[in-house]
Amino acid sequence: MKDKGAIEILLADDERVFRTGLKALLLSEGFAVRSARDGDEAVRKFAESRPDIVVVDVMMPKMNGFKACEEMRRIDRCVPVVFLTAKDAESDQVRALGLGADDYISKSAPEALLLARIRRAVERSREFAAHADGSAPSVVHLGRTVVNIATREVSMNGNVFSRLTGTESDIFRTLASARGKRLSTDELISALRGQGFACEDTMLYVHVSNLRRKLGPAASRLSSSRGAGYCLSV
Repeated sequence: MKDKGAIEILLADDERVFRTGLKALLLSEGFAVRSARDGDEAVRKFAESRPDIVVVDVMMPKMNGFKACEEMRRIDRCVPVVFLTAKDAESDQVRALGLGADDYISKSAPEALLLARIRRAVERSREFAAHADGSAPSVVHLGRTVVNIATREVSMNGNVFSRLTGTESDIFRTLASARGKRLSTDELISALRGQGFACEDTMLYVHVSNLRRKLGPAASRLSSSRGAGYCLSV
């Protein structure tokens, strides 16, 4: 039974030894854990229990992690999804984040880093839920495009046309706070680390690219370059 207040994780991985070992680690850290052996089972259990966070592998039978993430996002767009996988190709990271994943972590990552990023993803989700009623909104106007950081909604003329992930929202808030100042890659990553986010240059660039796409008509307000840095014109 899930302890009151415990973070519930849905762990999906077809490797029994790895799944068992990670589940034991998560339980020892106070998490409540449900596990799935394939993508089909993961989607079914996700629909049944609505966990606080999903940790999913890419390569699984019946339904791979990408397809499972896509199906979960159709059910609920707010529950954070973190990929934990041995596949580290940039194209795989781009695909996962494009499907709405909040993070993409290598199975070789240190346990402490994995736990920290799981906890931070849940914290972002709970912060979002706390303001889902529109209380204490933090709104940024980019011309006719409006970004509500509290609810992660991007709208125009009152019509919501996209929603940011927790990571994308953190990046947007950090750039908006810079008030038009260009931040280098190192400066932006350093600022995000203070919010519990850790990633490499490549992954940050992917997150920012997805953020630009979700800004729609206001995408030109966000300039991004691995060499020149990042700037949001507000």
